Amino acid sequence: MNKKLYLLMLLFVVACAPVKIPTADVTPTVVSTPTPSATRVLAASPTSVTTPAPTPTNGPEGGTITIGVVGNWNGDVNALPQVVQTALYDSLLQIDPVNGALKPGLAEKYQVSNDALTITFYLRAGVRWHNGDPFTADDVVATLKAFSDPNFRGTPLTDFGTFTRATALDAQTVQLAFSDAYCPALTSIGTLKILPRAVAASANFPRLTAAQWIGTGPLKFVSQTNDQINFERNANYFGGAPHIDLWTVRMFADGNALRAAFNAKQIDVMSAPANDYAALKTFPNLVSVDSPEAIEMLFNTDTPTLNDPRVRQALTYALDRNVLLNDLGGQARPLDAATLPGFWAFANNLPRYAFDLAQAKQLLADAGWRDSGDGILKKNGKPMTLELWTEADEPQLEPLAFRIREMDAALGIQVTLQLDDHSGWITRAFAHRFDLLLLKRKLPLDPDQRWYWQTDQNAKGSGFNFGSYASPKVDSLFKASAHTPQCDPAARATSAGEIDRQLLTDAPAVFLFSPKKYMVLRERAMGIAPSPFAGDYWNLNTWRVNPQ
Repeated sequence: MNKKLYLLMLLFVVACAPVKIPTADVTPTVVSTPTPSATRVLAASPTSVTTPAPTPTNGPEGGTITIGVVGNWNGDVNALPQVVQTALYDSLLQIDPVNGALKPGLAEKYQVSNDALTITFYLRAGVRWHNGDPFTADDVVATLKAFSDPNFRGTPLTDFGTFTRATALDAQTVQLAFSDAYCPALTSIGTLKILPRAVAASANFPRLTAAQWIGTGPLKFVSQTNDQINFERNANYFGGAPHIDLWTVRMFADGNALRAAFNAKQIDVMSAPANDYAALKTFPNLVSVDSPEAIEMLFNTDTPTLNDPRVRQALTYALDRNVLLNDLGGQARPLDAATLPGFWAFANNLPRYAFDLAQAKQLLADAGWRDSGDGILKKNGKPMTLELWTEADEPQLEPLAFRIREMDAALGIQVTLQLDDHSGWITRAFAHRFDLLLLKRKLPLDPDQRWYWQTDQNAKGSGFNFGSYASPKVDSLFKASAHTPQCDPAARATSAGEIDRQLLTDAPAVFLFSPKKYMVLRERAMGIAPSPFAGDYWNLNTWRVNPQ
């Protein structure tokens, strides 16, 4: 149950040179990945992702800062705002902000067995909780036991997969056991926030009181009211003491209230999704970065017309991404695959779909769809008619859907645009009641995306393979990735690249864009460097403020 809910959380939330999509893998996949190691956490490697650089260390010290977020407090530790979680807690592993690779966190290194049935974490020495107690392996074991409990009553964010138990081999060593090899757990469990043993084992877990907000993170809890939390810097933080002395996180009911507070100079920093761009574009000091999500148009392969890959490829060639990007005001990054460019497992030599109406028409003709002279494509005398569904009033999806309908009409395809509210649209997606589905969905931190594409996830009402896509080769590649000896990153990146290549060949979806996300800053705020992988607050300890 936790796994399905976790996936529900994941879900909701440039012109290319012409190339014919290959039907076979004719070249080896070239991947951008750190040097593999069975015993050391991976070091970062440069990529093309644009992430603002933190301010150098010779800036001002001290001062105060106020961060604004949208949401509310409900006590669930997993439902705390991301800035609060990052301020209070650390994980065994961190995410490299440049390429999403795994880095040392509370664990200095890790070792994966050759059969990938055990993962051993070697903990950093000298780390202390905010109350002064030493951080030990017992805290890790208690945290994993609490969050993986089948009766866990909170918001599930961690995919434990085949995890069976955690054992403290000594005070600084934790070993995880799995019933079957499951390499995605290295990322999922490795990035879980670790709590003190007493907190994780408390009767009220996971709904913690403010007094239980004790972590190892860069900030220490001071006080809390209905709409704000106050922190002070953790001078003993193992990652380096923060430069700012006092911190406040304020909670607002919605984006309008948040922006009003920023305009009134009540807050110094706020983050916002792509949908807020129209309201943000006039703000000074607007920082944008790729969002870890994809705008995709899924094909329902249960629809007889769309069961032919040539038709799906044709509809992909028919979309002019430059026009679509213009409709988004340029506030997105074109995608060539199901993976965000710059990610450590992104393959650099994938084929690409350029806008090519002639190629689209040829593929449709090869599939038996021809214009009989009235501008309408027909096969066996029947016109091609499709329904395109998306979420009504979604600021990015709805205008894209109208434009896609126009582009398909240029091919002679009759597309009916259908809009539904959020809950109705989700219900329709799970029921596979669509021909074309335009949606946004999260891109996981691990290269494993089997929930979206694997054949056994094609279960109406519960599975996330909404388009009923089936590929024995892709299924085999996902299995190989999960069972990779020592969870070797280079081998897993190769598998991910081959999966992306096969998805492009089979075209179960059109991978369109990664929308931007934003942070709005006052001039006094320095060193803020949002990342598509590590999030907006990964480097709180290097932030600074100029004195007022």
